[in-house]
Amino acid sequence: MKHFKKILRFFKNQQIVFWTFLAMLILPNVMMFFTESTSTIARLTTIVLPLGLYWLAMTFSAKPGKMFWWLFFFIFIDAFQIVLLYLYGESPIAVDMFLNLTTTNPTETTELLSNLLPAVMFVVVIYVSGIIVSILSILNKEKLTPAFRKIQRKIACGVIALGAVLVGVAFTTDKKFVFEDDVFPFNGCYNVLLSIERSKLTLNYDENVKNFTYKASCTHPDSVPEVLVLVIGETVRADNFAIYGYNRPTTPLLSAMGGDVVAYYDAISMSNTTHKSVPLMLTAVGSEDDFEGVYKQKGIITAFKEAGYSTAFYSCQRRNHSVIDFLGCEADDVKYLKDDLGMMEQLSDEALVAELKKKLSTFKGGKLFVILHCYGSHFNYNDRYTREEAFFTPDEIPSASGKYRDNMVNAYDNTIRQTDRVIAGVINSLKALKVNAAMCFVGDHGEDIFDDSRQRFLHSSPIATYYQLRVPFLLWASAEYKAAYPQKWQAIVANQKRPVSSTRVTFHTMLDLGGVATYKFKADAAVSNPAFEEKPRLYVNDHNEYRTMDDCGLKDLDAEQFKAHGLQYP
Repeated sequence: MKHFKKILRFFKNQQIVFWTFLAMLILPNVMMFFTESTSTIARLTTIVLPLGLYWLAMTFSAKPGKMFWWLFFFIFIDAFQIVLLYLYGESPIAVDMFLNLTTTNPTETTELLSNLLPAVMFVVVIYVSGIIVSILSILNKEKLTPAFRKIQRKIACGVIALGAVLVGVAFTTDKKFVFEDDVFPFNGCYNVLLSIERSKLTLNYDENVKNFTYKASCTHPDSVPEVLVLVIGETVRADNFAIYGYNRPTTPLLSAMGGDVVAYYDAISMSNTTHKSVPLMLTAVGSEDDFEGVYKQKGIITAFKEAGYSTAFYSCQRRNHSVIDFLGCEADDVKYLKDDLGMMEQLSDEALVAELKKKLSTFKGGKLFVILHCYGSHFNYNDRYTREEAFFTPDEIPSASGKYRDNMVNAYDNTIRQTDRVIAGVINSLKALKVNAAMCFVGDHGEDIFDDSRQRFLHSSPIATYYQLRVPFLLWASAEYKAAYPQKWQAIVANQKRPVSSTRVTFHTMLDLGGVATYKFKADAAVSNPAFEEKPRLYVNDHNEYRTMDDCGLKDLDAEQFKAHGLQYP
């Protein structure tokens, strides 16, 4: 109590409060001077210019506590930025980070925050303390003197002028310098506006696409039964699949199938976020070099429906009001398997196989297209499987920290074994039908698990890594399908070792497998087509710009991994 009273007396001095709040506001900028990979001038600019503006703003009131509340939006941005620096080690708050706030369900958020306690507690201590001090400042009878405010205003204007000079120098000397990308918090504010704009586009999706049509038809005989299944994996790294050479038995069932399953070794996702990568798979935008087109066209389910297929979409994800929900709900039969579960209840992806089997039990012929959206290897890894399924141990994760990496990898690998069971379950269910059937499994993106000196964790970071981009891409077809369309299977096998953008080729490959003809189809983007061509692989950055692999922020450490695994780069 004695020490608390001393602190209260200390913060009765409004000048001390003034400097304290200024330090709080500029804290993430100082941190980013040491974390960002931009030029020295750009990093100096991100300190000097915002410092001058904050300094000037703090002189507008004789009570610094009032300015704290007027600037509260920037306090929020600062706190968010510090947590992201702890999580990713670099980069400003991205558009995708703000969109993740609206498209990530509470279960995921709770799981993540519970493992980011050091960063969360740091910002709580700093900025909640700021709230308390601001209230004391407002209640305090003392005020900043006019003379003090006048002097500080002059100094602030000088700092702003220096910041403006640094901006000019940055534009002159650094060709990559972009003000709204490189200077915090301006980049954060700009990204907030972009995220609001994209959210509006998503909310208006139905209206935007109501007149869209694929003008699709089916080139396969109507009389021949056909079933196609697309399985979308979540947060799956090809590096941790035994069928890709991993030294642990993570895919025993798939490995036992040998050449029946064609695994594309060099497959890279065009995004490290689910809300982008899945729409890239389910629409033609991945091959159109214009991601904004995702808000203007319906998805692959509609193309199959127009071609005469019955369609189903089953998901182990929770609804999140993203474009994925709209694309999934185009199906004749839509089920989000967690709709009736409590917020923290878990459900194995193997429930998707059970749902598929139910659907197939009623299949009496015709044509059927099914999409299964897994929850996969999403963190917290050891919540994805039962204790009996914990093959690799120990798998307890006390916190998201590099010191527990071995446990985390054990838990992650256990999730891959579950994915192995899911894929094998789908294949065996289709095989039992003894009809023309084919399956594609594709991961939406990968994951960092403290793999190198950067100590990166999770995915969706503003700057991707090798580990977030390399994904599994698998194809299987029944004996009946291979006999009916030998050319397609031969193309799949022939193209197996070629580098692909998985999110670019999935849409066109599924259309090709199903014989769906539409003006949107590109034969050179379907690995099942002899006309398939390799294209420069692109990455969709935070501002939805398509960038080549060597121009999307990947570092030397990432290039080394591409080389070490024999993958094409760039």
